[in-house]
Amino acid sequence: MAEGKGKGRGMGRGFAMAWPAEPAVPAWIWVVPLLGYLLGGVLPAEYLVRWRRGASPRELGDEPGTAGTWRQAGPAAGLAVFAFDFAKGLLPVALVDHLAGEGWWLVAAAAAPVAGHNWPLQRCLRPGGRGLASAIGATVYLAPGALIPALLAGCVVALWRRRTPWVGIVGFPLGLAFMLAGRLPGWRVLAAVAAMVTVGLRYLQWTRQRGRWI
Repeated sequence: MAEGKGKGRGMGRGFAMAWPAEPAVPAWIWVVPLLGYLLGGVLPAEYLVRWRRGASPRELGDEPGTAGTWRQAGPAAGLAVFAFDFAKGLLPVALVDHLAGEGWWLVAAAAAPVAGHNWPLQRCLRPGGRGLASAIGATVYLAPGALIPALLAGCVVALWRRRTPWVGIVGFPLGLAFMLAGRLPGWRVLAAVAAMVTVGLRYLQWTRQRGRWI
């Protein structure tokens, strides 16, 4: 999970760069973000909660993610869902980074599994979860040194406020600040921002549905 791999073209360190040149990568690399989106749409919370409670998280008035599973099916099921959702965010980014390096394909690979979790094709694009665990997987791969301490700070606030969204509300902006302060390669910063924004869009949709901010 090296933070500074420089295999991409056109965007090196920082953002004061020319627009990236035509990438010399195989066209099939774009299949990885597509598969990442489809993988993102697999919501293990739906199966685990239904198995334990006989109803889906939504039928029980909850979200099909880590926190909802924890509440409805217990800590072990919640941690299992987190591990799966974390992995489905990390794997497409890691695969694209290994095969093609940094570029727009890395940005797409970071956002795709989060979008798949939030608006699954399997559910005809109806809202799924909120994508926090998948975005954590993608961003922690991109910049572990910046995101891990930032997200731990978010966890402290979330425990204090007893609301899971604070993990991302605090952790993602703080992690982005650490990435910029550390002068990480621009493509990695842009990919992390794409995952964070995808979570933010779903969260705004969720707040409108619930009629409250948090």
